[in-house]
Amino acid sequence: MIKDVKVWPHKPGDGGILCMPLYRNVPSPKNDSWKLTTCPKCGADCWETDLHRETLKNEKDILALCTECALRSGLK
Repeated sequence: MIKDVKVWPHKPGDGGILCMPLYRNVPSPKNDSWKLTTCPKCGADCWETDLHRETLKNEKDILALCTECALRSGLK
C-alpha cells in the first residue's frame, strides 16, 4: 500500500533529495554539461547536471541520489 505522497516546489533551505536521471533510462546526455557519476547510495550510473552541481554547492542539506533511490527514500 502506498501512503499519501505530497509534492511541492523546492525552496532554498528546504533540504531533501535531488533526483539524478539514471543512465539506463537516459543513455545519451542532453548536452555537454551532463556528467556521468554514480549514486552514492546504490552505485548506479546516473547523470549530474549543472543545476545539480549548483544546488549541491549552495545547499548543504540536499542529498543527490539516483531516481530509484530518491523515490524509495521518499516513501519511507
